[in-house]
Amino acid sequence: METGMTVAYELIRSKRRTLAIVIDSEGKCSVRAPLQALLSDIEGFVQEKTAWILQKQQYAAVQKKRQFLVVDGIQLPVLDKRYTLRLAEVKEVQENGAVLLCPQRDSQQALEKWLRGQALLVLQERTAFFAEQMGVTYKNVKLSSAAKRWGSCSTKGNLNFSWRLLFYPSAVLDYVVVHELSHIGNMNHSCRFWRRVASILPDYQVRQRYLHEHSYILQWLR
Repeated sequence: METGMTVAYELIRSKRRTLAIVIDSEGKCSVRAPLQALLSDIEGFVQEKTAWILQKQQYAAVQKKRQFLVVDGIQLPVLDKRYTLRLAEVKEVQENGAVLLCPQRDSQQALEKWLRGQALLVLQERTAFFAEQMGVTYKNVKLSSAAKRWGSCSTKGNLNFSWRLLFYPSAVLDYVVVHELSHIGNMNHSCRFWRRVASILPDYQVRQRYLHEHSYILQWLR
């Protein structure tokens, strides 16, 4: 499709057989091409994919704007609360009503440490609560820093959850907990699995949709 627009790209040749376009998280476009590919063919390929490239670059730009930066005065969602972050002369993060006092030095590390501690407490409590409701047993609840997974369940019943679930509403965090608990004895996404989820959370699809629409949160504080 002719768009009448051009895009800048980095050409990378290698011992490959096909042309491919890669858009990184910063929106930078690179074209992977075979060693012998003609430049005219490469440019034609890029022109054909221009609309797709621009769409991906626009998405990357939006995601970048959604990044969370630790600066004084920023609003920080924590489950169903919203804190104002204040950099102060404190040694560790302190909660003062709707304000989080955060050390000025190594502020991001200090904030992440506090958030991880809060996340573990909440996830342990909610996992125990739903496991009892569902009549299942599990072994451990641990935190992860996965960039693309909210949670996981091993065949041995070990549960891992992203500590960044703390940035989601509590109803969404509960969905992830129930989702992973539903995998115990059922390591797939069959109809039986989803019936199990729905028996605990009939509105799970609403919560699931929110999770996917806000997947960029997994990139916060990286």
